[in-house]
Amino acid sequence: MLDPNEKYVFDGMVMHLRAADPAFERRLDRLVHPRRRLRVALAVLLWTLVPVCILLGGWTGLLLAMLASGYGAHLMTRRTGPARPAGGFSWWSSSPRRPSAPF
Repeated sequence: MLDPNEKYVFDGMVMHLRAADPAFERRLDRLVHPRRRLRVALAVLLWTLVPVCILLGGWTGLLLAMLASGYGAHLMTRRTGPARPAGGFSWWSSSPRRPSAPF
């Protein structure tokens, strides 16, 4: 765990790297936010399985089709995440860990 001075220095280095290297910032943001293309592909795959489940699965297939279509809709409507706050990082946890908390 970093002490406050080390955290301040580290945040300053990352902010400097973000400002100086836009490619670094894109790579760092890709680590934080899940890829939308992957979610869309998974939703389309789930929706293509819906008719197969209904035709071949009976009432269990109908239940699975409802779950697959609902989760596909959830994946399509899900946002990438909150915008990065000014002066802060979305990947940095500002709350200190308790000593008894599991890692």
